[in-house]
Amino acid sequence: MIIDKHSLPDDPMPAEAPPSYDTLGSSTSGRLYPAEKSHRPQGPFAGPSGSSPLSPPINYSGGLKSPALSESSSLGPTNDKGKGRAVAWLKFSESAQERKSREIRSTILGLVRDVIQEHLSSSQAAVGILQSCADVCSANSISFSALVQEKSIENHTPLYWAIVKRLPDEHQEVEEHHGADLLSALLSYASPMNPDTVVELRAACLATSDQTLFQRLRQSPGFAPVSGVDQVLLGVSMLPDEVAVEELPGDAGGFAANFVIPHFIKRMTVAKEIELEFIARSRMWSLVFYVAPEPKRNMPHVSQPVAGSWCIRLALVESSPPTYIDSLLTIIPAQPSKASPLTPSSPKRLGFRVPSDASQKLDEPPLSIRLLSRDQLQAIKNGNYLGKGIVHALETSASGANLQYGNSQYIGPDEKLKARFEARLEKPKNDSDCIIC
Repeated sequence: MIIDKHSLPDDPMPAEAPPSYDTLGSSTSGRLYPAEKSHRPQGPFAGPSGSSPLSPPINYSGGLKSPALSESSSLGPTNDKGKGRAVAWLKFSESAQERKSREIRSTILGLVRDVIQEHLSSSQAAVGILQSCADVCSANSISFSALVQEKSIENHTPLYWAIVKRLPDEHQEVEEHHGADLLSALLSYASPMNPDTVVELRAACLATSDQTLFQRLRQSPGFAPVSGVDQVLLGVSMLPDEVAVEELPGDAGGFAANFVIPHFIKRMTVAKEIELEFIARSRMWSLVFYVAPEPKRNMPHVSQPVAGSWCIRLALVESSPPTYIDSLLTIIPAQPSKASPLTPSSPKRLGFRVPSDASQKLDEPPLSIRLLSRDQLQAIKNGNYLGKGIVHALETSASGANLQYGNSQYIGPDEKLKARFEARLEKPKNDSDCIIC
């Protein structure tokens, strides 16, 4: 006799209940999970299930661990996709030491920003704050040099803002008694200086037209490193190039620059390039004496001097605005030397007689070289000078060619070349009408 099975009145299981989990095949394991045991990775500040959000944070000095990967987890085997998510989540976890370093970096950058923003230009307090920041960074293996070179203040470095907010040199004597200059203090920590920082410093000097500061920075090896050839040739005690700029009266944007170049012949012969940079009339200029390299065959449309020629190149650099220019470079004759090779003792050594009127150096007129642009001069980009500057080969004049020789009338006994560059920022009218001459 078969008795039909009837559900009990209080039995919660429906008549058509699914099979129990124990009867599931192995093919479905890992895809179905008990609803009452839901697990998820806990956030850094999330407590256990049901706990208050203000519960004490988990100690994750050893790294966070996902419950999904715990051996004691009641979840079934997970597929590869789930494991990939867990591993990716662990990859971006943060240790206690990393969190501490991040907080220190944030605090240091905030303090440096406050120092710049309050413009404590020559305050001992500012220098003391920077020293404290450097000490904290050193104690926690953080590079303070990297921090002061980071673009952390409105997309610029603290060094950039220190230059932009710095008082001009003519006002510096007012604050001489307040201690070291803020910029000097920042520069002392910014070593080694990376190339991006050098670009920032140059841009700041150009923004403020601070030629005096720019020349001082150029004497710093970190800002304008000396080439290896010059280091070997002249040693560590080599004299820097001297550049002094003055603005000329008038409304044509006139200015003049006086140069003194030590060891001119030796540097041109061996290093083959001497570059002078200066700021005038809100522009950064480059005046280069160089020996022309082999012409580039892939640029036949660009006029290039003959290889080996001694040349002069004038160009705008950085983000300088374009301009017309009419200029004159004057090479000044050197003063006669007391130990001139044309002395009365010379005939005995050379084997021939020197006329008495040649026993002294003959007076040479200044060597004048006109540099002009009938089209607007454009600033060079990425160091590409071809087609962007004004080039003049010295061999085009007899006096210019004489600069290649050690006994040139324009090279002094101290091996220095002296020159003056005068310019007007306006379009030249014609070749015979030089407004500078």
